[in-house]
Amino acid sequence: MRTFWRTGAEPGGFGFAPAALGVLLILLGLLLYSHPQLLAYFVAGMFVLAGCGLLGVAWRARRRVKYRRTDGAW
Repeated sequence: MRTFWRTGAEPGGFGFAPAALGVLLILLGLLLYSHPQLLAYFVAGMFVLAGCGLLGVAWRARRRVKYRRTDGAW
């Protein structure tokens, strides 16, 4: 029968994601070290992603803004 409480003796899946991300970042660093011209493409890609993210934030903020008259009668 399987218990719902974790005792710590079972292997958990939480450590896999940070470990995989760490290995990915190390491999990316080694790739950029061996091919420095890829750094320009990497930085350009980050700028494009950041720009798209900011456009998305601006689009959502534009839809949320509601204008009302403030000089009307209460």
